[in-house]
Amino acid sequence: MNISSRQLEAFLKVAELESFTEAAEKLHLTQPSLSSQIRQLEHTLRIKLFARTTRKVVLTEAGATFLPAAERTINRLNSALRDMHNLADGQTGRVSFAALLTVGASLIPAAMAEFQQKFPLITLEYIEESDEPIYKQVANGDIDFGISALPRPIEDINFTPIYKDYLYFVCSPRHPLAESKEVSWQQIVQSPFIAMQGGTSMRMLMERGFAMTDVMMEPVQTAVYQSTILGMVACDLGVSVLPSSLKLMFERNDVCLIPIKERLFRDIGLMVSKSRPLSKAAQTLVDVIYDVVGQNRNLLPRPD
Repeated sequence: MNISSRQLEAFLKVAELESFTEAAEKLHLTQPSLSSQIRQLEHTLRIKLFARTTRKVVLTEAGATFLPAAERTINRLNSALRDMHNLADGQTGRVSFAALLTVGASLIPAAMAEFQQKFPLITLEYIEESDEPIYKQVANGDIDFGISALPRPIEDINFTPIYKDYLYFVCSPRHPLAESKEVSWQQIVQSPFIAMQGGTSMRMLMERGFAMTDVMMEPVQTAVYQSTILGMVACDLGVSVLPSSLKLMFERNDVCLIPIKERLFRDIGLMVSKSRPLSKAAQTLVDVIYDVVGQNRNLLPRPD
């Protein structure tokens, strides 16, 4: 059965105005064109929809029965068109993204709040991950984008740095270096060391630091989460180095974060698949994240 939206709109307008002449004017059609639309619809349905009286056009019993279905169909079609237009304009839809814990606990919530206030009809799906799962999900198309460090160049991903995350020495207040304004890697490697798991951007930076000395890294403990390392350090199980972005998350009096003389850092940036451009909604969220970073630039980690 082939019924067009133009035929349904013509039918509804004639039913509303009870006049072919007035309906044609409202729809900006000639009367013959409107009459043709109605005839085609009646031919398809194989039944008369209108009856003429001396003064007006009225619905037949079949026309009155068909009227609610025609209204529902046009309303649903118009609603679907509005949804598609809103989606194209970045007003509705879904954006999925992931970020490192240190970014997610500091900058991302503010960006999400600002975005949702402006675009309440867009659903945000946020995931906290370490760097390797993030770039794998971006490359596989599981998420729209990621905010993370990039441990190594990935062929299928465009990486745009946002800010530099410098390493800080972490020790308990009882450690001999706790009162230092600055420490060197040569000093750091003299204490039992707690390391991040292998394959992460943080572990690679730790290994670079040890490579500056003649001491081989032999961790007394290895942890998956930076919060676990902080807990171990606070209990004097060893020392470590962690990103200075931790300072955006919280202040603790049971650990000390001290700048390191040899400035090592990781770039925190935007990961986007080369084969999957960002939707308008996703790009708008990225723009908001950049705005939030700019607003908090004075709070972000610095080499000093």
